[in-house]
Amino acid sequence: MTAGQLNLFRKSRYRLFQTRDLDEARHKVSEVYCDHRLSSETGSLDAFHYHIPFAGISLNYMQYGVTSDIEPGCLEDFYLIQLPLKGHALVNVDGEVIESTVDKASVINPCAYTRMTWSDDCKQFLVQISKEKVEQVAAACIGGPSGVSLLFDSAMQRGNPHHAAWWRHLFSFVGEYSQQCSIYHNADILNNALNNIIRGLLYALNNNHTPLLARDQRSAIPRHVRLAVDYINSHSAEQLSMDTLVQLTGVSERCLYEGFKKFKHISPMRFLLHARLKAVRQALLASPGGTSVTRIASDHGFTQLGRFSATYKRVYGELPSATLARNSA
Repeated sequence: MTAGQLNLFRKSRYRLFQTRDLDEARHKVSEVYCDHRLSSETGSLDAFHYHIPFAGISLNYMQYGVTSDIEPGCLEDFYLIQLPLKGHALVNVDGEVIESTVDKASVINPCAYTRMTWSDDCKQFLVQISKEKVEQVAAACIGGPSGVSLLFDSAMQRGNPHHAAWWRHLFSFVGEYSQQCSIYHNADILNNALNNIIRGLLYALNNNHTPLLARDQRSAIPRHVRLAVDYINSHSAEQLSMDTLVQLTGVSERCLYEGFKKFKHISPMRFLLHARLKAVRQALLASPGGTSVTRIASDHGFTQLGRFSATYKRVYGELPSATLARNSA
């Protein structure tokens, strides 16, 4: 997490508490997670907790400010991922000791008995995900409930490219969510983003459902939909039409439309629009000052620039010129 992202997270509206009283800290933390033992023998507490709650998932930033022993036992109904941003923690999970550092996050399953010690300088970013939410997303990925409780490996390593990619995705979400004009102010976009965070975790971190998840998920999508999706993503700047996609896929317009609605939850032309908008936003964020918004929009297939600007603002919460200016500042 960058310093800028962390500062966005530490806004006053997200602060749950700041205290030097151990009992108050234990009580406040219990309200978010579960009842637990909290003790310290090395000095005065200097604890804080920043908390962003969502449906089935919460993001948290915490410290105790003193070497602290925490014993929650079994979490029972949620998973907890803890990444030290500073300092370290020793996490005992069912007898397995994980030395968690800035390069290694601990992962606690709901059924695992847990005790841990945070160093006096330990500041952690914690992701809490309900067991029910994880099981819902996993069932959607594998085509139904497995009937077996999902268990993750107990650690995530910075050196693992899949683990690192998931953390980058998560921190990028935090940075965008905390912006005044954020696309996540739209409830549907926010819900999809949260589900994708969980889905990404399922694929990034080894678990007892990995063999089921490793099956080719694309095989469930009809060939004509896959062909059209791949073509749109590769040729979004071109003037594509339904006739082009029908000719490419060899199916009727109605069949193609119904396939997109069933498997992509969007029409082919709306899929094309979002592909273009995404490409434009990436180009704006990568462009130096003085770049023409009109030129970028035209290069990515937009011909009606007034409509483009209105659509861009509706999706991203700001005009394309504002995105370019913010990137150039």
